[in-house]
Amino acid sequence: MKDQWGGGILNRKNPKGLQRFNKNKKQKRILIGSIIGIVLIVGGISLYRSFAMYKEEKTFDVLNGTVPDFVYKEKILNGTDPVLKSSTGAKLIPVTIDENDGTVRKADIKDEWYSYEKKEWANAVILVDDTKEYKNDEEIPEEEIESYFVWIPKYKYKIFDMGNTYTTVEKEGTELEDKGSTTVIDIEFGLTDTTDDETKKECKTPNASGEDGTCDVNKWMTHPAFTAFENSKGFWVGKFETGYNQSKEENPKTISVDNSWTEPNAQKNENAPAKVIIKPNVYSWRGINVGNAYKTSYDYQRELDSHLMKNTEWGAVAYLTNSKYGRCNNEICEEIRINNSSNYVTGVAAINLPVGGFAVYNDYGTVTLGEDVNENGNFKGAYNYKNKLSNIASTTGNYTGIYDMSGDSWEFVMGAATSATSAKEVSLENMQLDSSGLTKGDIKDQKYIDLYINGVNTQYNRRILGDATGEMGPFELAQYSRILGSWYNDQSSLVTKDASLIRGGSHAQGTEGGIFEFGGGAMVRQDFSFRIVLTP
Repeated sequence: MKDQWGGGILNRKNPKGLQRFNKNKKQKRILIGSIIGIVLIVGGISLYRSFAMYKEEKTFDVLNGTVPDFVYKEKILNGTDPVLKSSTGAKLIPVTIDENDGTVRKADIKDEWYSYEKKEWANAVILVDDTKEYKNDEEIPEEEIESYFVWIPKYKYKIFDMGNTYTTVEKEGTELEDKGSTTVIDIEFGLTDTTDDETKKECKTPNASGEDGTCDVNKWMTHPAFTAFENSKGFWVGKFETGYNQSKEENPKTISVDNSWTEPNAQKNENAPAKVIIKPNVYSWRGINVGNAYKTSYDYQRELDSHLMKNTEWGAVAYLTNSKYGRCNNEICEEIRINNSSNYVTGVAAINLPVGGFAVYNDYGTVTLGEDVNENGNFKGAYNYKNKLSNIASTTGNYTGIYDMSGDSWEFVMGAATSATSAKEVSLENMQLDSSGLTKGDIKDQKYIDLYINGVNTQYNRRILGDATGEMGPFELAQYSRILGSWYNDQSSLVTKDASLIRGGSHAQGTEGGIFEFGGGAMVRQDFSFRIVLTP
């Protein structure tokens, strides 16, 4: 009689059959045990992921015991989470900022250290001493921080206006209908660039002055700030306007601010990347021309691809701010509060809402560091950054956002007119910025500047879709010959020959200052500053 193992009757008279049975039984147990072991390991990993929110997906071999170190990632970002290290090893330190007093701590990247869904944007810092190390959740003293940066994840947005306005409409008075307070920009994060696809209601990003491509209102388009840099997942933007750092030995008139020495005037027209600080409660670096602002920014952190903020990058921040991930709630958006510091101190917020625009507004904050601080730690007429109420000047309404995007100083951005009359002719060769201290040879790659076709300042159809200029129309001529846009009444004048685009307005702009304000300028002025971006 044969048994099922092919070894004959299982008894003492058939030892070979018994041996085969025992052997196969043992193999079967090993196989079942291995399967159970794999299921337990995979199940354990899945359970860990469920507790740790959404973690980074990596290929691994459980049979060989290779299990990755999990890194927190936010599901809605779809792979556009912060990049903390460049290909050469240069890195930023991830941090969390206390929601009550702005205390900075080293973030544990395995935990939820940012959440764009909750309007908590990722922050990172560069240390004064880059060899110093901090443990997770350890406080990093302000005096040890050289610069703060905030992550802008790559996204596409639903086009709300094509920006093809050419003229302005004259209107009496200084105020316009506040369209921006009810306009929410629809945004979706992701790595994939949009293409010309009617079924998906998408269009390929033109990223060119005056060009529409196949784009139209209600189509989705990858924002142009993310298409200029290869394999971009996003970029880091300076949390504050750039400041100028110098030692007490260099200038006895400087004032100590958390071990950073800052000159009250802080007006230096020089290329000095070693002087860069990006911090709250310091005087912004002004009195610099476009050329030196560009060179300083470019040389600041080469391994992290630092550069002077482009106009389209400003637009990306502005649109994210005016979305549900920024200052919009329940289909209503709130304008960020102006920095009304008459002495150009970073991270400041006006206590009162601005009333009146240029030549009318005069509710300036008297902010002289080390002097004009009241018993509550605030400046006269303005909230100190360390006061939680200063959050009204942040792009998120909390400490994780970006400051000084409205007021303080006008900010140079890399955007210039050319002599070209069509987008196909636009190039560095016909750029018109000769009086700015910036030459064509200074710009290492065209990806570091937005170039516009030639035209007058009201020819808004020269915009680059996504740059937060032409799309902010219609534009109306108000009192004092000021051209104001329909988004928060911000001043609106598109760049012309021999000028660089400037954004945000100064502390004196009142209702005309704001994140959607744009104009042109190339001269050295005490109210012109700049901001740095990193694209690791």
